[in-house]
Amino acid sequence: MSLAGNRFAFVLPRYFEGIVGGAETLSGELAQQAQKLGAEVEIWTTCARDNRSWENSFPPGTEAVHGITTRRFAVDERDLEQWIPLQIRLSQGVVLSLEEQFLWMEESVTSTGLLEHIRRACAPGKEEVDLVFFAPYLFGTTFWGSLVAPEKSVLIPCLHDEPNAYLEIVASMFRQVRGCLFNAKPEEQLAQRLYGGGLQGTIAGGVVGMGFENLAEGEVPPYLPPRHEDAARFEADQYLLYLGRMETGKNAHLLLDFFVENKERGLLPEELSLVIAGGGSFSDLERPHYEGREDILAVGRVSEEEKRALLRHALVLVQPSTNESFCIVMMEGWREGTPALVHEGCDVTKFHVHSSGGGLYFRDAEDFGGTVRYLMEHPEQAEAFGEAGRAYVAQEYSWEAVRARFSEVVGELLAQEPRSLRLAPRSRREPRKSRWAGSDDLLGGRAR
Repeated sequence: MSLAGNRFAFVLPRYFEGIVGGAETLSGELAQQAQKLGAEVEIWTTCARDNRSWENSFPPGTEAVHGITTRRFAVDERDLEQWIPLQIRLSQGVVLSLEEQFLWMEESVTSTGLLEHIRRACAPGKEEVDLVFFAPYLFGTTFWGSLVAPEKSVLIPCLHDEPNAYLEIVASMFRQVRGCLFNAKPEEQLAQRLYGGGLQGTIAGGVVGMGFENLAEGEVPPYLPPRHEDAARFEADQYLLYLGRMETGKNAHLLLDFFVENKERGLLPEELSLVIAGGGSFSDLERPHYEGREDILAVGRVSEEEKRALLRHALVLVQPSTNESFCIVMMEGWREGTPALVHEGCDVTKFHVHSSGGGLYFRDAEDFGGTVRYLMEHPEQAEAFGEAGRAYVAQEYSWEAVRARFSEVVGELLAQEPRSLRLAPRSRREPRKSRWAGSDDLLGGRAR
């Protein structure tokens, strides 16, 4: 279906050139592709740059980012003394009451100005947009924003199997919006399992994902480290690569522990290194004692050119995270012909490995050491894994393939009858108690 002439907006908690973040990168790329398909596209976001402080770093207003009109609105003040204890309890698996769920979301990242803009753009009789896409699912910008006009709202949820996904208020949101664009089949299956069925039926939408351009032909020289004496550790097939932020939510601490355990038991060769490229520190992982090891090299954030060099010459790209809905870095590694080693507990990355034949997966430290040794001892098989991954990305995640899926799924959402449920949340400026008074309506009439 042609999307030419349709009017779309993409709502993201942060967005700017050079942003590091899977959901923002993927959604921004889809916005650019929608524009290439002939749609009128805008991005609506906040003034925040940092995803920890959420301070308003950009001025409110309008600018062009990657050729797309981008409107910025100030982040609301948050009561972190309310939010942090609830977030800790939630991450520990504690079941929050309905009122606590609303309080947790109330103090999440959102913007009154952004919500009012959505309300005006979707007002009956004005209707400046046909669909509004929201990503990712667990931010206040998505929750409150999508429920302003749920009949026009489409989630790009970037959903993980985590405690947040089991909240009643999250389930209600998924059941009220027009549909979802998923990044991989296991993510869609998780959403259907958690939120489908019953009176609302299945969650509308389908799998789209993110596309990649063809890489330029030619040699890619090895990465040049800041310290000349480290250069030998970046020779081809002499290092494992972790590309991402050093945080426990991505299981970077497990990767470090598994690597060190195998090295200290003599199960991995002395010359093998672990290279970590991304933000964060060993202290963030409560592993400061690893900082002095010669076989663990944290190079910090790298340029796109440096990233290509690291990926091209790595023995394997290791992705220990179990919280992935797509995994951009895996695709980037496969484009360079580098095999992937993923955590068995992540359905999405394991699905990609199975579908492509592009790597292996591990469960624990013993598995980890065994798979790394196998790749070192069988270079022909490691190369075959990498080439299979390269072919998979070219076939499934070229922009041509992704644009076709985007056009098909969005076309179906535009053509279908909107869900009957409607919710127009009261202004966030009103007292909190009055906003929650209609919580039964928010849950679509479901009992608390």
